[in-house]
Amino acid sequence: MEFIIFFLVFIVPGLIAVLAYNIVAQLRVEVCFTGGLIFDLLIFIIMITGLYFFRDITQVPMLLEQFICLSFTRNYALLSILIGIILGVGFGFLKRLFFWIRN
Repeated sequence: MEFIIFFLVFIVPGLIAVLAYNIVAQLRVEVCFTGGLIFDLLIFIIMITGLYFFRDITQVPMLLEQFICLSFTRNYALLSILIGIILGVGFGFLKRLFFWIRN
């Protein structure tokens, strides 16, 4: 059961980020799994950096220990979804800007 929760907490924000990117960049409204993994990597790096500075979590076992607390899991999931949406919208605007400059 824990594996499913960890899987959803780490994969879903990237898929939501790809959806936000596609909507802002005016592409199709489909979710590409490989794009989701790229966004997941960026979100994970941002979250791990924040956890290192604010919660002093330096190792993966310490992170897994924090996931026992439901409040931490909820905050982590919501913040990672918010970061994913911000990244998706930001990269979508950059794509539209570069497309506008090219034309």
